[in-house]
Amino acid sequence: MRQMKFDSKFVEFVSKLNKMIGKIESVLAIATLWVLIAVCVIFISCRFLFHISTPWADESARYLLILLGWMGAAHAASKNDHLNIDIIGSIIKKRSKNPDKVLSVVDRISQFLSLIFLLIFLYFYALFVVKMYRSGTPTSTLPFDMWIPMSTVLIGGGLVLIHTLCHTLLPRKYWLGRENNASESGGNE
Repeated sequence: MRQMKFDSKFVEFVSKLNKMIGKIESVLAIATLWVLIAVCVIFISCRFLFHISTPWADESARYLLILLGWMGAAHAASKNDHLNIDIIGSIIKKRSKNPDKVLSVVDRISQFLSLIFLLIFLYFYALFVVKMYRSGTPTSTLPFDMWIPMSTVLIGGGLVLIHTLCHTLLPRKYWLGRENNASESGGNE
């Protein structure tokens, strides 16, 4: 595997930061998955084998699943692997004389719109979590307040925001995971 050549130290730093945070998220997602599996095994075993009620396990599984979903979303954002609609790209590639330049602008606009959406979402969700914190609303069965599990959405959304910001700061070829095409194809792009 070849080392990616970077245009500047800043681009290299942002790219490496994005990848490092993505690796941490992947480890946290795997750990969360294993804890979720263990809680579900306890929950199912107690309910169907021992006929014992374990409401804490049901609630824990719910919150772990939410955390796992957001860790997965953040990891997908680190690799720019979210679902997207390719119809605009297909049309631009067929109709434009310089599709890479046009796609670069369209992708950049898409990144900025995602940033704006995430900022608005996280702002209002943070207000909601603060409201939960101030009200002292307890969880149903777990020994802590509801704002703690609700904060997992803030954490995951914040990580997605960081990755989106990293992709916005990077040139298109880096956040698509491509190496310098000129060096690979002998200068023919």
